[in-house]
Amino acid sequence: MSVELFGQSDVGCVRKVNEDNFLCLDLSVGSNVVPPPSFLLAVADGLGGHAGGAVASAMAVKILYEEFQAVDGNDPRAFLNGVFLKANRAIFDRAARESVHAGMGTTLAAAFIWGEKAVIANVGDSRVCLFRGGELSQVTVDHSWAAEQRRRGLLSDREIRRSSFRAMITRSLGYAENVDVDTFEFGIADSDVLLLYTDGLYGILPEKKIMKILKTNRDPKAAGEALIAAAKDGGGDDNITVIVVAFR
Repeated sequence: MSVELFGQSDVGCVRKVNEDNFLCLDLSVGSNVVPPPSFLLAVADGLGGHAGGAVASAMAVKILYEEFQAVDGNDPRAFLNGVFLKANRAIFDRAARESVHAGMGTTLAAAFIWGEKAVIANVGDSRVCLFRGGELSQVTVDHSWAAEQRRRGLLSDREIRRSSFRAMITRSLGYAENVDVDTFEFGIADSDVLLLYTDGLYGILPEKKIMKILKTNRDPKAAGEALIAAAKDGGGDDNITVIVVAFR
């Protein structure tokens, strides 16, 4: 099975600083440890003022990148969990040490593609979704106040949109000394498309619009660029980051 992928981050139409970061890493290049096709992918959306969000998301992605050489092919789920915990502690310690970065944090959603298996980990509300058979399904669970209200059926979408808590994240890397990491695992099939993205995309584009773009654009680059363009056309009030992975 071949893999084609594309990743891009855009500051959007309103923000002056891009606090998102992403990673598209082919683990088979220059390594005898991981057999192809193997990829490490991630999107991170930073939180915190004074550019702290950009620092936190960059730290998370950098630590993920640096640790990939220690991948244990027999237990990628444990690997991702361990890297997330390491990134969480590093961000937390730096925020405690540098007052200008106090309170910074980041979401992180990562996918480890190992042959025909995908292992996913996430903290926060950046998403990993699977587009299969013309339908888009969310793999990760959003760690946000809005998502919790929906899951519990406590408030309507209209009430959530009107709430001052609508953008609150309930779990992030760097907020506390320890964090719970969600992990998932599933098999990859021919013609699957894996999508990683931050809330700057899904906060603007409804699921039907995302699916329409994926159906229309089979090429990952064309799909990624179209998704970002559509989010910007819809206002682009946040940073937008997208990774599109197509399996043939």
